[in-house]
Amino acid sequence: MQVVSDGYAQEGNANLVSIWDFIAEVSTGQGDSSIEEDVKEVQQETEHGWLSPSLFEEPCVPLAVSGGTAYFFHVRYRRDNTPPCEHALVGKDLAHASDELEFYQKLRTAAQCDELWAAFSVSSMACPGVVRLQCINPKSQKAESRELLLLENLGGGFDQMRLLDVKMGAETSVARWKGKSRLNAWKNSCVDQRTNSAVEGFRLEGMECSPAALEERVAFLVSAKSRGTSVVTPKAIKRFTYQRLRASKFLSACLDVSHFGIEGAELHAQGAAWSALRQLRKLLLALLQIPVPQQWIGSSVALGVEMGKLSQEPRVLVKVFDWGRSELSTAEEHASLQPEKRQERAYYWQQYLGATCRLYWEVSRLVAHRCCCHSWTALVFELKTESLSVVRAAVLGSEPSESTATKGMSLFQLPLEGGKADIALPLLGCRYRLVGMLHTLISASPAGVGSSTVEVLNASVTEAGLDSSSALITVNVIAFERLGDARLHMEAWSSGSVVPLPRGRMYMQSTAPATQPSGSLTWKDRFEFHGLGAEAASAQAELLEVSTGQKEHDVRKDQTWPDLFPPVTEESVEAQAAYVFTHKILSGAAADHACILQPER
Repeated sequence: MQVVSDGYAQEGNANLVSIWDFIAEVSTGQGDSSIEEDVKEVQQETEHGWLSPSLFEEPCVPLAVSGGTAYFFHVRYRRDNTPPCEHALVGKDLAHASDELEFYQKLRTAAQCDELWAAFSVSSMACPGVVRLQCINPKSQKAESRELLLLENLGGGFDQMRLLDVKMGAETSVARWKGKSRLNAWKNSCVDQRTNSAVEGFRLEGMECSPAALEERVAFLVSAKSRGTSVVTPKAIKRFTYQRLRASKFLSACLDVSHFGIEGAELHAQGAAWSALRQLRKLLLALLQIPVPQQWIGSSVALGVEMGKLSQEPRVLVKVFDWGRSELSTAEEHASLQPEKRQERAYYWQQYLGATCRLYWEVSRLVAHRCCCHSWTALVFELKTESLSVVRAAVLGSEPSESTATKGMSLFQLPLEGGKADIALPLLGCRYRLVGMLHTLISASPAGVGSSTVEVLNASVTEAGLDSSSALITVNVIAFERLGDARLHMEAWSSGSVVPLPRGRMYMQSTAPATQPSGSLTWKDRFEFHGLGAEAASAQAELLEVSTGQKEHDVRKDQTWPDLFPPVTEESVEAQAAYVFTHKILSGAAADHACILQPER
């Protein structure tokens, strides 16, 4: 990809020719201005934020991180200071965090004076201040003095945390804002346009402790590229794969509890989903009450879930962080801006609020379908193939659906009496022709209430061209609340018709890529679906109140959950429902705070 503007080439490296250069370099949140001057200026203005080194142990040990250029360090209180948690803080090299320090200090001041900012600060990563400590250089392994920005350690209190970094906003950089050059802003926009930022207004930037199925998918793509002539690095492929995932996919991965390998783990996932929804609601309500528009570019929402031990009420956190490209504006500061600057703030604030609403909506519909079902009555198995189009997607921005095809389907009605058995299911293609057999192990709960488990084992397929070394082959396991919906789903696909929107709940989980050790396609994935039985009614009423703020009897029939929260298979309906949901929330916010969203004329 050639640099398309002489103006851009003058400011940076005109030899950049690949989108992969951009993916490897952008999204770090770092500035392009003089780091030394920034640090000196912040130190002069914020001396009251510096803490005594005597509070902490030295030297500080480096902390491994998955991306970015800044160094992070473990910061531990001395024993006589009685820390709230042994790993309560991390230190970020201040040379890469000067703008963040300014933001955190303004937030601390605003929270002390205004209860609206105080409500938001609860959802922001805590920042006690700055300290100068001896730190071990990760490269030389020698101790040296560094200024550290002290930040809340999100992993504190977790046995093992799965952490998602979701970067908010359709545009993650603005030229000439916070030292961002026009070239680097353009590079960021190239990534924005080819990732989920352009579709849903946010993207998955990274995931710590990711599930095996997602890791195997990335490994498959890396292995496929290594057999060709591509010079794309494994790190870039992994990052780009994450960045293109839709929310329904990365939220499902976030709640993947298959590593526990025991019945009942699904209740852990459902408890985590409910907790994430409630915390996102608090964050969204706090954002809607902020009195004036903010320009928060490239900041992130952290979603952490306990994956070290099982619990029906697992530890979950939702925090906003990464303020290197953000500015906190008070009402007085906003009023002093020129009209065009106020309009610019309103534009980017609308993006930020819209992205938060969409993420909140995505978690709401996940809860609606996965966590509120009375009973599961049928399963549909879809054999899917996906061509290896990572480079094509990076260059042309193609959609994942353009390279994905369904090769066969099977339907299984869960027995009323329950039971466990090895089931061989016929895979039917278009016009109901037999294309193979899918072998599964199914353990069904009586009447679909309680836990039903599915193990996808292997498939023998007569369809030509199904080679697991050249295409990514997976199985979607879709559970339906209504048997009629499952039948219509399969019949519509087999006849080439549009798949109708189900009247009941449905939820889909996907396998890792198949292997082909002896000619047959092989998987090792285990899924669990849990029907709530009599408890479903109260869960559905709670969801409606949490997600919309309305009681069940106050909601019209045309605003019930099937219309508000359609399943993930209906992309056109999904986009429209998300837009209606977001527009309603933001319109209400604009009515209460007209200056938030209404552009000035």
